Amino acid sequence: MSPPRSGGGSILPWANRIVRLGGAGAGAVVLVLCAVVVQAMQTPPGRPSAAPEPATKRTRPAHASRGTERTKPTAKTTPLVKTVRAAVLQQRSTIARREFGGRAPQQPTVLLSRSDAAKGWAFGSSVIAPPAGVDAPPDASLFIARHVKTGWQVSVTGAASFATFARHAPADVVPDAERAPLAKYGKAAATGKATGLQLPWGVGKSWTMGSAGDPRLIAFAGGDGRVLAPGPGRLYRLCSRTSGHALLLLIHPNGLASTFARLTSLTPVKDGGAVRTGAYLGTTGRGLACSTGQAEGPASVVFGLLSGGRPAALNGVQIGGWTLQATASGKAVAAARPGVRVQEGDPLLNLGDGAAPTPAPSPAVTVPPAASPSASPS
Repeated sequence: MSPPRSGGGSILPWANRIVRLGGAGAGAVVLVLCAVVVQAMQTPPGRPSAAPEPATKRTRPAHASRGTERTKPTAKTTPLVKTVRAAVLQQRSTIARREFGGRAPQQPTVLLSRSDAAKGWAFGSSVIAPPAGVDAPPDASLFIARHVKTGWQVSVTGAASFATFARHAPADVVPDAERAPLAKYGKAAATGKATGLQLPWGVGKSWTMGSAGDPRLIAFAGGDGRVLAPGPGRLYRLCSRTSGHALLLLIHPNGLASTFARLTSLTPVKDGGAVRTGAYLGTTGRGLACSTGQAEGPASVVFGLLSGGRPAALNGVQIGGWTLQATASGKAVAAARPGVRVQEGDPLLNLGDGAAPTPAPSPAVTVPPAASPSASPS
């Protein structure tokens, strides 16, 4: 026999049993049945009775409730990007405006490299691209951010707090091997004109050089197009991770940094990864850095140097066994060493870092010093 069901189930089977019991037994059973019927009648339609209530509270398995339990609120990346943009404009807009000939800077492009939401730290790069028609290096910087009760605090390259942030950030955001280079980056590198760097292609091979419209940039092209690290350092991608429009930043141990634009087939080295002198960085191309545009002319790499986190003029800089020469307008470039001067478009031999004995520069064009006053290295 089935027990009575709440909500109008039949009680006839129970009545037949009561008849069989008779006497006091029947009376007791009647009382029990009356209590059941009264309880069923008192439960409002559509509302569960008191008995199943514990089961209702277990509508979600115990392991699921623990898995979906809310933890403490963590920092969101969207507010971080907005805060970084504001901080970059606040700290770098004056510099960018001066570098861009007085033109107002655009919104920075922010690229988040690493973050630890639980600890509230983040690391990445920001770039203010030059306005259309302005031949100038992008204003490139790195940032370290930490989250406090009032929101994100952001320190950008060149700020006094940048080195402090680099020292205190957790290792999954700023690994220990990167702390020293990052602390030095943003401070003026005390190297004078001697960089200790090679030209960014194979030693003993010749490429040509050309102007990039700015005295802080120079374009190199030729050979197999393979661009190599001019010295050891830590590598970072800025404004894009895709080939053609990314800007590579290589921070050297002394805090000096070199930049590379227009590269395709980028190296797989991750942000912050160590590279050796001569390591492959990418292949020459035509894509404009931090832009969707394309440059005219042959595929090339646009090379620059940063000192104190700011573009450095290349005139007088010693690299690859040569002293670079660039006019103030950046419209003409050359390279010289004692008794030799190579003009734009002529083969330029990579002599290494200048410390080793230099091979005979047979491809170079020799100009008598008397005929060319600019032949003497500056």
